[in-house]
Amino acid sequence: MDRFRTVGILAAVGLMLAGCASQSVKPLVDPFPLRFPLVEAGTLEIEGHIVGQPRVQDNILYYLTREGFLTALVVPSQSVLWRSKDEHLPLSSPAVAGDISFLRDADLLRAVDAGGNPVWEFRAGGAVPADPVQAGDRVYFGDAERMFYCLDAANGKVKWRRRLQGAPLHPALIRGDTVAVAASNSVVYLLSRKGGSILSWEAIPSRVIYELAAAGGLALITSASPTIVALDLRTGKRAGQYESGPLVAGAVWSPPYVVLFIEDEDSGRQRLVFLRSR
Repeated sequence: MDRFRTVGILAAVGLMLAGCASQSVKPLVDPFPLRFPLVEAGTLEIEGHIVGQPRVQDNILYYLTREGFLTALVVPSQSVLWRSKDEHLPLSSPAVAGDISFLRDADLLRAVDAGGNPVWEFRAGGAVPADPVQAGDRVYFGDAERMFYCLDAANGKVKWRRRLQGAPLHPALIRGDTVAVAASNSVVYLLSRKGGSILSWEAIPSRVIYELAAAGGLALITSASPTIVALDLRTGKRAGQYESGPLVAGAVWSPPYVVLFIEDEDSGRQRLVFLRSR
């Protein structure tokens, strides 16, 4: 499947889920807190091979395959809701009125409104490798020169910046007062959301090749190794880990399940693995 079409479809799914999330009310108490150890609670063979990072919203998991299909799967029942060939899918979705979107062009970050009109521009010290994340009235992202930024979402002015020992690789994960950043030196940094100070860091045995996923107050870290690590975003301490097979995408959390995407080394076939607290 054409690379640019793949990116377009994944972006459309991301916009769709972001729109849904903006209108949903999050529960005050997590009814299914993730606790270790984890046990396998089911598997499901994948028709094809996953590309990009699967997304989950309201217990529906969406994943795209290089064969050109987008699949929606109901996580609690571990069953396919629908599966559609990519030519029948929209490459964009309507933006919510008043929303700001971000465009990356090497070291230049542009903010545009729902009508595509420019709002502001910001030139970083190096290429911006991953999409920025907006949380409230602030925008968070890093550049290839190991600098991590927090900007005012309204005007693009710098609120704070912090140089790290590695370049941020993926979109930041923001929960409460903490910003989790996976960097190229195989370290996950926890930064203060308010001022950018480094609260703690966790060295990972191998490169963090997939973006972090939130699981309540935990960050799920998927690296090049078959070990999934959970990091407590409040304390900075490890909450547990799970040994899996070779992974082809980052783990996702859909309470009460952690969903992994695993490829068999011999056959090349892929499957979903559903884990839950023992």
